[in-house]
Amino acid sequence: MINKLAVTIFFITVAVSNLTLAAAAPAVDPLANPPAPAFAGQTAAPAPAAPSIFKEEVIATNLNLPRSLLVLPDGNLLVTEGSGTVRILTPEGTLSEPLSGMPDILSVAGRSMNDVVLDANFAENRRVFFTYLAPAPGQKGGVRTAEERAAAAEKNIPFQIDQVAQALLKVDNSGFEDLKVIAAIPGRRLIAAPDDNLYISTMASNETSSLAQNINSVYGKFLRIKSDGSIPQDNPYAAQSFLRQEIFSMGHRDPDGAFIHPKTGELWAIEHGPMGGDELNIIRAGKNYGWPVITYGKEYDGTELGYTSLTGMQQPLYYWFPSVAPSGLMMYTGSLFADWQGDIFLGTMSPTQGKFLVRLELEGEKVVAEEHLLIANDRRIRSLVQGTDGALYVLTDSEDNNQANRHFPGEVIKLTPP
Repeated sequence: MINKLAVTIFFITVAVSNLTLAAAAPAVDPLANPPAPAFAGQTAAPAPAAPSIFKEEVIATNLNLPRSLLVLPDGNLLVTEGSGTVRILTPEGTLSEPLSGMPDILSVAGRSMNDVVLDANFAENRRVFFTYLAPAPGQKGGVRTAEERAAAAEKNIPFQIDQVAQALLKVDNSGFEDLKVIAAIPGRRLIAAPDDNLYISTMASNETSSLAQNINSVYGKFLRIKSDGSIPQDNPYAAQSFLRQEIFSMGHRDPDGAFIHPKTGELWAIEHGPMGGDELNIIRAGKNYGWPVITYGKEYDGTELGYTSLTGMQQPLYYWFPSVAPSGLMMYTGSLFADWQGDIFLGTMSPTQGKFLVRLELEGEKVVAEEHLLIANDRRIRSLVQGTDGALYVLTDSEDNNQANRHFPGEVIKLTPP
């Protein structure tokens, strides 16, 4: 009896001691021990010699969870909202009713349409591409709740389908016609190249993280298909039928902005890291960009994830630590802002590091200066485009967050010289 009692007391004492030590253990500082860059200028570029000067004007407001913004050759803009609606916005700020002819879209928790882009030859063919959630056969489209989706998953009932489609925008901009689904891909961002190829980014975070290195999976990749959904014959795995032939590059976590460089024709992209490790990359055929094997980010509790470099995996041109949560990407080529020509712009959405517009000055492929604009606005930036008038149009997200006390309408802000 005494021995059993002694043993019991011993284990209770050890358990209490362990609890005391765990409670007393200091929390890991996620910003401590920042990763070392692989080369000079890979992160934390200095501010430019002279700050940008511009004026800003809100030309559209009360947008509901807007996602994408693009400019039409006639000077008007297309803006998408979370419910899947697409509207025409004039440069003066007149907003149309939702356009007709949209595909059957499923909107869950306010999100449905991930991206909309114009064909590179839109002026001749009026073609537009969408990536969105569609209802599964037998399910209804429209606004649904996350609880409905969870209930369907629990009963093993198909609920949604990821789709990429194309359609034609009517000449009078009143709606879409001739809709065709071209792929079943969980697209994040779309980029239409002049050679009739369509690049599609996909994410691989959380439960799909390991799939970024799996060449039998489309997650964590840049995919490339032709406008009709077929596979380009010069894709890295086009001749290997047992692999995903759509794959163009791999090892991506969550690319949320991209553009085709107007001079080189190469694909540039940004992507979200975890806690830090947001990246700017040039996406090249067959290359591996490392996630989740290498990263300049950490786990959200501050613990280390692993390596920052390994042979055979690409280094980012530039990275951010801590994370700024980048979204939207473009290169300014207009004449309205002479000092901005050739500069890269992107938005940020970080709850801790701020929400602002980023301008990156380049020398070739090297970032030499970083400037933060629209800091006082403190708004999540989703997308940005250069208008036919040379102005910069910035799309900010709507927010209705009681916990953070953030309540803002979605807006389009027009930047012009003072």
